[in-house]
Amino acid sequence: MTTTTLVLLGLAAVAVILGLIIKGKVHPFLALMIAAAALALAGGIPLAEVVPTLTTGMGNTLGSVALIVTLGAMLGRIIEVSGGADVLARWLLEKFGEKRAPFALGATGFIFGIPVFVDVGLIVLIPIVFGVARRLGGNMLAYALPIVIAMLTVHVIVPPHPGIVGGSELLGADIGLVLLLSFIPAIPMWLFGHWLAMRLSRTAHVDVTQDDVLQSVGGTGHTGVVQTKAPSTGLVLSMIALPLVLIMLQTTSSLVLPEGDAVRTVLSMVGASPMALLIGVVTASILLGYRRGWGREETEHVINSALPPVAAVILITGAGGMFGYVLRETGVSEAVAEVLGGTGLPIILLAYIMAALIRAAQGSATVAILTTAPLMAPLAAAQGLAPVQLALLALSIGVGSMALSHVNDSLFWVWSRYFRVPTGVALRTYTVLCTATSVVGFVVVSVLWFALSGLS
Repeated sequence: MTTTTLVLLGLAAVAVILGLIIKGKVHPFLALMIAAAALALAGGIPLAEVVPTLTTGMGNTLGSVALIVTLGAMLGRIIEVSGGADVLARWLLEKFGEKRAPFALGATGFIFGIPVFVDVGLIVLIPIVFGVARRLGGNMLAYALPIVIAMLTVHVIVPPHPGIVGGSELLGADIGLVLLLSFIPAIPMWLFGHWLAMRLSRTAHVDVTQDDVLQSVGGTGHTGVVQTKAPSTGLVLSMIALPLVLIMLQTTSSLVLPEGDAVRTVLSMVGASPMALLIGVVTASILLGYRRGWGREETEHVINSALPPVAAVILITGAGGMFGYVLRETGVSEAVAEVLGGTGLPIILLAYIMAALIRAAQGSATVAILTTAPLMAPLAAAQGLAPVQLALLALSIGVGSMALSHVNDSLFWVWSRYFRVPTGVALRTYTVLCTATSVVGFVVVSVLWFALSGLS
């Protein structure tokens, strides 16, 4: 097939995905799988090879991603049920005071959001937000905007969140290096997002009523676990930091220590993302579970309860890998890379724009990352990007997936409905906040790109 034909096939496949999700209300997993199968057939893959191609693509992606996403969900659930989120919020409120309560809530969202999916984490923290708002009064947007932008920031660019993990895998980027670099744009994005959130909260007002507070406080669900004395702040922070530190040590040792060094060898195992998260889950089970009164059955219940919400995310991630594999096997990826390379635009800008447009079209940041990454992978390979550049390319896709969030985004509705924000107000505040913060993230990643590319 000609390059033009292959590019048109790729565009048609993406259009099928978006059409099925947006118009057909089809689950993203099914939409990605249907598009992958159709592309395989249209791209000339023999009938007998279509299913093996799909399963190979899914298996290659899930081999590492499923472990990271599942273990990350387990760790987040243990911290959540143990009362860790409440502990962090109260500690930060004490440290920053009532006048800086919005900043304290944002900091809670940023820290707690690292191991917890944004939708789940936001719902868990909603009672705390309402509690603070009820005590201090004022505009609900001043409390609701800072916490959601903090959690969304870490959701799109900080592992172990599924989008950035899956996107990095599809690009061939090192997860540890992505994690190491991710906090450089994440912190400025959060601080800028907080600043803009407070400015936007002056443009609209949402009152809090007692009925709203009571309804939301009861909405997080029954855990089935006997509540014990809350853990200390230091313990909660250490449980979140433990796997992240191990992963960063593994990445750092591989850069500074010679191959064959004993320390590097040990860290290559315990600092590998799945093992680091496993160590974190086991440690949290003991220190936040067993030693605080949970029995074996209760601990098992908590861990099991982390699995249903993550199942769909894992399947979508695997289907994204399946779609990417079919793009490569049919030659579509190479054709798209050739066309994109001919535009003359920097690859990092192309990645950002594509992720933002796909996010705007279908709503999910995770799907946007997993759809963009396989389209950019062959162009990255053709340009011979260094490991640090691949990591920054993954981050560019991640921050792009944060932009243009609106009414087709589930988080848009979770946030606006829980906090009783009218849709028009949400579009003027939440959507503007997400997009502006995304642009800041891209600027930071671009600066890193030009600063570090010369060192690669």
